[in-house]
Amino acid sequence: MVRERLLLRPLAEVRDMMLGAFPRPNRSVRVPVAGATGRVTVEPIHSPLTVPATDIAARDGFAVVSSETSGADDENPVLLREPCRVNTGNAIPPGYDAVVMIEDITGGEGAWFTSRAASPGEHVHPAGEEIRSGDLILPAGHLIRPCDIGALLSYGITGLDVQAVKVGLLPTGSEVIPAGERPGPGEVIESNTAVAAAWLGEAGATCTRYPIVCDDQRLLRQAIAKGVRENDLLLVSAGSSAGTRDFTAGVIGDLGEVLVHGIAMKPGKPAIIGRVDGKPVIGMPGYPIAAMTTVRELALPLLVEWGFCAPYGERLHARLARTVQTDPGFDEYVFLTVSRSGDRYIATPLPRGAGTQMTVVRANAYLHVPPGTGSIHEGAEVEILLTGPRALIRESPGSRRPAPEHRVQGVGATLPLKNS
Repeated sequence: MVRERLLLRPLAEVRDMMLGAFPRPNRSVRVPVAGATGRVTVEPIHSPLTVPATDIAARDGFAVVSSETSGADDENPVLLREPCRVNTGNAIPPGYDAVVMIEDITGGEGAWFTSRAASPGEHVHPAGEEIRSGDLILPAGHLIRPCDIGALLSYGITGLDVQAVKVGLLPTGSEVIPAGERPGPGEVIESNTAVAAAWLGEAGATCTRYPIVCDDQRLLRQAIAKGVRENDLLLVSAGSSAGTRDFTAGVIGDLGEVLVHGIAMKPGKPAIIGRVDGKPVIGMPGYPIAAMTTVRELALPLLVEWGFCAPYGERLHARLARTVQTDPGFDEYVFLTVSRSGDRYIATPLPRGAGTQMTVVRANAYLHVPPGTGSIHEGAEVEILLTGPRALIRESPGSRRPAPEHRVQGVGATLPLKNS
């Protein structure tokens, strides 16, 4: 049987279609505040407490009635009437409205003097200065940071509802074996779903990796139906191309509909977007870098549309060490090794291909080349995205003669480039 050639759809068009086709799942989970970092709030969170609950001392000293200290100075200290000794954080007794610091007090038991006049509210934290009962702590859709944890606990919150999404990850292929086994001739160790789970988990998804399914349409149909039933999003690894054992698109079409099969994206061209029971099913190519690109450029943007926060890399400008040749009909992603040369960054393109994972290991950044760009010449300044911390970029072992400037401007999530 001869398979039809894939009709490639532009990546931007596919993203827009996908983001509009799949509304956010109505799913949340309650988690302890102490373990909520990186999760996203479902509803606004309001304080059940007023903090501080009463006026408290901001300094060590004596609580006083401020009007009784009028006129006090070094030459004319004023005798305090019934002062109340307080330490920082102590409640201010009713009837007192200021604190005189211990440094400004002289005398002894029964006869305390102040050499400094106090104004109303001086050195006092008033009740509710930090927050009042009912005040907003965090809005809905807020990514919880470590600094938010202390505030939530301090204001009486111990648990909260956060957005949740369940993602199923289904590896396929008769040649694929589990990690830990030694591959024989023609066999490969399954890793795509492990990478996807780690990446999507960082965005807050709860991921389930299913057992490997061999190239059998009946078994694949059962596995996809189960994955759709148990999750909000299903990713199927491998079987998305046009080979004689690539059944993913056909099974998705039998169970639901194939919205897209083939995207003008390199790597990742054979990717599939399907819909089964109203839920998205994404078919990832089996080659590792193509699978990673599919997760980064399709699955993560969908999670972001659903209110999650994807771990995108830092952007910076770097100068290309070699010319990059690209197909103007595609969105292309080129992995780079980036080094520092003084106050500049130098980006060296790595060999391209969808299979070798060592390319990703050696890279610390990548370049997105939008369609219509063609070649980007050596020496051009481009906007790149880091795959690790900027602090780990090493100094270049040798300096390069500055090349003519060819500036490339980045706009939003894409990178419109100028040919030089």
